Amino acid sequence: MRINYATDSVVIREDLDKVFNFISRGAQYERWHFDYHLRSEAMDIREGGVGSVFSIEEIIDGFYLHHVGHVVEFVRNKRFVWLGRFAMFSWIWIGTDLTFTKAPEGTRVKEILYFKANPLLLPFALLYIWRKAFRPAACKAHVLDEMSGVKRILESGDYDPSDVTYALEDEELMSQVKRYRDKA
Repeated sequence: MRINYATDSVVIREDLDKVFNFISRGAQYERWHFDYHLRSEAMDIREGGVGSVFSIEEIIDGFYLHHVGHVVEFVRNKRFVWLGRFAMFSWIWIGTDLTFTKAPEGTRVKEILYFKANPLLLPFALLYIWRKAFRPAACKAHVLDEMSGVKRILESGDYDPSDVTYALEDEELMSQVKRYRDKA
């Protein structure tokens, strides 16, 4: 059962291609949300996107969370959806569903933070919802802060040109991905 837990969107005054590439590769992830994000790493990048694997690390409410995300839907410049086991409870899955659309002022990015779990196990999720940082309002604020951070970076131009390059076309990034590094 999928539960859309927190949603928000922003318009970024930048081309759709750049915005999609920046977000889908997790470029400068540690700067998206200074209070929480630590780092991200591409572990496997697949042609067509689906099946790619990455890890993200963050600290929320004093908890160190290390999620390994698997890309489950990928339509270049339109949609990027990942899913992985929730670091605190492996029987709950966490994911982000991002949609990208052209807007008159640039690119609209809508982010949905969602969870998946067996409906019979959902009452146990209350074990962490009692913590203020994990309540829906706090998670909605997290999503907005995250997207506002991406907006700030892209609109300021404070990024490396490789940050907005499509991952499969970035030789340096691909050389860091184990599956490709081992073939070199």
